Amino acid sequence: MKLILSSKLILAKLITSVGIPGAMIRNRTGKQYLILMYHQIFPSDQVKPWVQAGMYVDPDTFEMHIRVLKQYFQVVSLFEKFSTIPTAKNSKSIRPACILTFDDGWRDFYDFAYPTLKRNQVPATIFLPTGYIGTNDWFWTDRLAWLLTIAFSSPRPDKPGNPLLERIAGIQGAYEERLEAAINMLKNRNDQEIEEVIAALMERAGIEATPNQRVFLNWEEVREMRGSGLVTFGSHTHNHRILVHLKEDEVREELALSKKILLREGVVDPSFIPFCYPNGNSNQRIACMVREEGYHAAVLTGKGWNDGDASPFELKRVAIHQDMTASREMFGCRVAGIL
Repeated sequence: MKLILSSKLILAKLITSVGIPGAMIRNRTGKQYLILMYHQIFPSDQVKPWVQAGMYVDPDTFEMHIRVLKQYFQVVSLFEKFSTIPTAKNSKSIRPACILTFDDGWRDFYDFAYPTLKRNQVPATIFLPTGYIGTNDWFWTDRLAWLLTIAFSSPRPDKPGNPLLERIAGIQGAYEERLEAAINMLKNRNDQEIEEVIAALMERAGIEATPNQRVFLNWEEVREMRGSGLVTFGSHTHNHRILVHLKEDEVREELALSKKILLREGVVDPSFIPFCYPNGNSNQRIACMVREEGYHAAVLTGKGWNDGDASPFELKRVAIHQDMTASREMFGCRVAGIL
């Protein structure tokens, strides 16, 4: 992995030295726009062993991203983008729009990303899993990752246990590779199967509960940031369940309850409530349900730019994470669509 990243850095420097990324961005028409997908923002020296690769950006790196974006883009909010229709007269003269989005509503956004946004007067949208906001609960992926840091270093028991756990325990490679494989294995399982694996892991490790630590925003922080006029919010469902694995009534409950809570807490504008599909998984029927439940736009995890005729419920994004965007050259190539 390090060799691949080093090769990409050399390539990015070469490409940037002849001005290709900037030229590619400037050649985008006014109707094309870019949506960036971030997750967590915190210092590299605070990264916990169980944090998945690709889930964070260092605050200094994020500050650099903002400088680059302000040079080449109009950085706007989702609300502004969808309430403003460029005219044919000026569409070629304006810089392309870029929208910053953050998934999951992590607590570190308030500590590290929000001050940078205020300092630079740059807007962003956060998608909240409403059932987790203001609680000490963790996503199952993070509970699993935390437990695997212990389980992977423990000897396997003599007696066979949960079959799924045995498959996970048999995964080979470095911790990050094993973690990614384990999460991907469980993403296609139902909630009960996932919780059974986690319970078996806890029993094997002799642990009764995951750390009692708040990792998500609370509603006071959400309301404060909304009051700044820079940070807007949308839904990431209520329980962060992958919708394609649910029955239709379960999907509608996730959508309706999340929207109800966002409105009750006064953190969204009823005229424009955006949505983010957990894990990026969707299909035409789910997109229709999102629209029918009163949402106005929805973002995926599919990589790429959007053009003017893109469906507002199938918006592509470009994932941003530390290892691929730590340098100005690599970030520029990333947003230009080169790397």
